[in-house]
Amino acid sequence: MTTNITPEAAAAVFTAAASVTGWRRTNLGLRAEVAHAGCRWTVVLPVDSRAEITHREHTGDVEHVHALAPWSTTVTLVDAAVAAVRPS
Repeated sequence: MTTNITPEAAAAVFTAAASVTGWRRTNLGLRAEVAHAGCRWTVVLPVDSRAEITHREHTGDVEHVHALAPWSTTVTLVDAAVAAVRPS
């Protein structure tokens, strides 16, 4: 099932992702989980594309989202994610 997400909700999830310190490296790029509006959202920074909200989890159900961030938001998220995974 694919979940529709409003532009405002997507912006809120991407904004929350910018403050996540728990970004993880995967074979698909950097990944973070964000809590927003009672759900857990997965945000991915692919190596060759814009940031994307890929999934939403709520009450045990996982739904595909596929919401792409604008390039300006992607750049902000890349900066935040790289800072989070950079060794001290």
